Amino acid sequence: MPIIVKDFTWTQTSKTLHIKIPLTSGIKENLDIFTTDSYVKIHFNPFLFEIFLLHDVDNDKSKCLVQTDQVILDLLKKDECDWECLEKKLDKGEKMKIREEIHEKCQERAKRNAEERNIKKSQLDRFTVQQAMEIDTKQHNLMDSRRDNQRKMAMEALEDWRLNNTETVATVTVKDKLYNQEIEKNMSGVKIVELPSTEDEIDHKNITTKCSAEVTTEKKLQSYPKKPIKTPVRSEYIDKKKREAAKRILPKLRETGELEITHTPRTFPTPSRESTANEEETWLKNITQARRATGFISEDLRPEEQDPQWCKDKGDQFFRAGNFLGAISAYSHGITLSDKLPSLFANRAATHFALGNFNKCLTDCSTALDLMRPACEGNRFSRAKCIARRAAALVRLGYLSKAIDEMKAAAKLLPEDEKIKKDLYDMERAWEQNPDSD
Repeated sequence: MPIIVKDFTWTQTSKTLHIKIPLTSGIKENLDIFTTDSYVKIHFNPFLFEIFLLHDVDNDKSKCLVQTDQVILDLLKKDECDWECLEKKLDKGEKMKIREEIHEKCQERAKRNAEERNIKKSQLDRFTVQQAMEIDTKQHNLMDSRRDNQRKMAMEALEDWRLNNTETVATVTVKDKLYNQEIEKNMSGVKIVELPSTEDEIDHKNITTKCSAEVTTEKKLQSYPKKPIKTPVRSEYIDKKKREAAKRILPKLRETGELEITHTPRTFPTPSRESTANEEETWLKNITQARRATGFISEDLRPEEQDPQWCKDKGDQFFRAGNFLGAISAYSHGITLSDKLPSLFANRAATHFALGNFNKCLTDCSTALDLMRPACEGNRFSRAKCIARRAAALVRLGYLSKAIDEMKAAAKLLPEDEKIKKDLYDMERAWEQNPDSD
């Protein structure tokens, strides 16, 4: 339940209000400030400052200054007048009603602001997309215009070359035609007649053609270089090695087998080093002595004591004697032997709760409840106690609304348990006093 801050001071002018709230703890990191036009709340655990203003102020134009030892509020009045007092005189029901109305208004305004931000963001995104599309179209148009210009210049150059080439070809063809016509005119009055040849001339002609053919074949053969003939070279050394390789006997294949390798057991995950051997041995001795000081060490147990139920009974003895560290060691060793017993997790959760380890208590309670499935009449009492312990741990961690839900679930399982009823009543009263504790 929070402590209400009443040692604040305030002054006023016709336009402004000045309120100074002292910070008793002197810590300003976990400071929760909530202000509206007619309501101010400042929460710094376990203190709470809450005030319902007599008249409305302009929350948007007001200022708040957080210092090391105090919080200063400079509130701007909407109407210029002097106030008779700082806050309204309201009963508990009216304050609750005003709180709910203020919370609803703030939620609606936050929702409206979020929608406006989303609309602005969508409009900005649409504008950026349009601008990007315009830039892309400009770039494409520029590239198309440059490509068209280059194509036009290339076609013009090709057309000029074609025109020049056709003119030169035409002049050459005209000159050839004129030359051929002149030759035909000169040769028109001359005729060449071939006389028949005699037999001697025919034989002489055949002999000359045969000789010329033989000469041409000899020249062709002389023009191609002759390929050298390969002669094998014999070596006595190579022959000796070949004879040795033929007589050599290969050894037998190796037989397969299995080789077992056992490593030295080691506590540390790092490799063993001679330079750190003394430090590791000293550390292990200190840890062993510290564990023996709690009254329980797993290495000292006999073989018949390596039993989860025996570890549970031993942990219960330590818990009743007030040796919580020894109880945690016993329960933890029992869990390493068998992690299927919900009683080990439930009892270790109770030990963590006694030591103030509330997060570990929550974890063990959740694990124990998971192991108590399916839910039946035989484990109803254990489930109720485990849920109630988890609710108590949530209260210690500051999650009051979640703790109330857990305690209600425990009350449904054990409706006749007076302690659970009393704890649930106290949690609900604390929630009514400070609904924003979570």
